[in-house]
Amino acid sequence: MRLGNRIFLSFFAVILVATLASTLTGALLLSQALRGEALARVQLNLKGARVRLASELELLAVTAELESQGLAERIPAPHPADITLRFPGPLPPALERKGLRGAGLEKGFLRLTLRELAELGVDTAPLAGRPLAGDGELLSLFAARRGPGGLVLVCSVLNGNERLVRQLQENLFSSALYGDKPFGTVTVFCGDTRVATTVLGPGGRIAVGTRVSAEVRRQVLERGETWLGRAFVVDEWYLSAYEPIQDPRGRRIGILYVGVLEQKYQDIRMRSVYVLAALIVPILGLAAAVVFFMVRGMARPLSRLVEASGQIATGNLELPLEPLKAAHEIELLSKAFSSMQGAIRDRESLLRAQYEELEQTNRDYQELLSFVTHELNNSVGSLLLNVSLLEEETSGQVPPDAAELIDQVLRDVERFRDMVKNYLNLSRLEKGTLRFNPARIDVRSRVIEPAVERLSRWIEHRRFEVSWDWPGSVEVVADADLLDICYSNFVVNALKYGRDWIRFSARRSGDAWLLGVANGGPPIPQDKIPLLFRKFSRLVRSSDGAGLGLYLVRRILERHGGEVWCESSPEPGTRFVMKLPDSAEPAPD
Repeated sequence: MRLGNRIFLSFFAVILVATLASTLTGALLLSQALRGEALARVQLNLKGARVRLASELELLAVTAELESQGLAERIPAPHPADITLRFPGPLPPALERKGLRGAGLEKGFLRLTLRELAELGVDTAPLAGRPLAGDGELLSLFAARRGPGGLVLVCSVLNGNERLVRQLQENLFSSALYGDKPFGTVTVFCGDTRVATTVLGPGGRIAVGTRVSAEVRRQVLERGETWLGRAFVVDEWYLSAYEPIQDPRGRRIGILYVGVLEQKYQDIRMRSVYVLAALIVPILGLAAAVVFFMVRGMARPLSRLVEASGQIATGNLELPLEPLKAAHEIELLSKAFSSMQGAIRDRESLLRAQYEELEQTNRDYQELLSFVTHELNNSVGSLLLNVSLLEEETSGQVPPDAAELIDQVLRDVERFRDMVKNYLNLSRLEKGTLRFNPARIDVRSRVIEPAVERLSRWIEHRRFEVSWDWPGSVEVVADADLLDICYSNFVVNALKYGRDWIRFSARRSGDAWLLGVANGGPPIPQDKIPLLFRKFSRLVRSSDGAGLGLYLVRRILERHGGEVWCESSPEPGTRFVMKLPDSAEPAPD
């Protein structure tokens, strides 16, 4: 993707995300504001419903006063009563249990069963057809007044009192529908059962007889707290307010509810979001156009810089870059780019010259190493032959001290020969002329035993014991001459730094052989083991060797597709292990 497109998309993405975030935040704030306003209205309407019920109680108290004074026949009662009872004597126990005292004026709410009313002398037949709660319970407004003729109790039954709840609904909300549901609803509960309500259930029927939710019942009836919030009422979500209704004893005997349909506020919120979106989309399009032209002006010179960078990356350092006419910062960038191009060109020329010089030095080093090792190899071979002939000719004819001296000279020449061989192999390895000719060979008979025989004089002199942990025939596909270099180095190192014994081992590991050479030398510190296989790395000061043997072993094993490592523990003894696959594929140098 081109730079200009990337910058444009980045800017546009930022604007789009910011716009969406603003829209969502605005919608959330609007939703919270609408919900808060609705809940405040519901709370205010609950107070209005409570005031209306209090006025009903006041009118009922006037009716009780007229009845107690015997004036009911001459003065019309302001609030007709559903139940009127007179008690010339003391207050019945059933009413005492409800918290009435029987003195002065008392008013409030009573919950009585049909059985209790029958015991008080009320004809319950007209009341039995009303919606009842629990065991035939009725919730009533009551007023009691003791007069000359005794105590008068008047009650207005709330069960099935559609007139009262519809008046409350009309005064608080109006009776208009939203969809097929009234927008505002009022309910009176006896206990947790709706006994008078304007809530419509399925099919448009008045939802009397249904119960309040368990969550609302626990908070309002059991804990005596007001509920203000979202509630599922019959079959719709309402923003609702519930408060407990108490009898004269302070016991919670019912609930007063008002609520408004939540769907209306959700629709208002969605319409507001649509209007907001209709305003934002054109603004977003205008912003995208402005950003496009701004980015186009910025990206054109930057694209030229990117193109020039690509040319430099391919090695074209001579590409001229004309000064760019753009913003001040981009002009400074183009000048800095031109300066950087010149510096890179100069550095490239210097590095190329140094590289060519190093290449020539390396070639001279390899040629010198190859020449010296070949010359030394020839001279050492001749010296070894002459010393061997001298030892054979003088055997038994010179004093023991002289014989020991000749033997020592022969061993030193043999060690020097091995050192020269290592340099020679290093020269071939670094020049890439070390041949790799794999074939299936028996490791013990083809490689190890000839190496041990070749070094037998040294082994006998050091009085080393050679032992085998060998499972019969071990055959691998490998270059016998290269493996000979490996085993010769292991044996020579064992003779130099080890003690008492050398043990050759072999065991199978999956599709490879683990070939080990152990000796009784002192343990090697764990932090020194990684240094063993580096070129010219020596752990001890010695005039024997140059630190090339184990480096050559590692490179030879890598050529075979294998690996080599050292195992050393606090116990005496060190073991070198070569892992060789069954079939060797030559690895690249």
